[in-house]
Amino acid sequence: MSKQYARAGGWRIDLDKVPAAIKIFNDALDELSELTNDVGYAQEIRPMGDDHVSRTLADEVSSRHLGGSRGTIWAAAALEGELTKAIRSLENARRNYRRAEDANRHTVFGG
Repeated sequence: MSKQYARAGGWRIDLDKVPAAIKIFNDALDELSELTNDVGYAQEIRPMGDDHVSRTLADEVSSRHLGGSRGTIWAAAALEGELTKAIRSLENARRNYRRAEDANRHTVFGG
């Protein structure tokens, strides 16, 4: 008998491991959500000193990591979206597998 798999993103997961994968992805999503909430409060990196070099460095780090279309907030949001899609895909695979199992059981056992 060949193994059956569910696909989520670039992952290929044994159907019998789907519930564990959903839990792992949900746990990761919860942790990521906490981090993105923390990052969302950070409006800027404060300089360590009141000199030109410290202010310039703080401005550069703030713009690179907190702002723009490729900063930390953007990356975290993109990862949240990918995890959410993977979870949805795995939940759909689990539902479809259960339906097929129920239909097979009904056919074999007649009830």
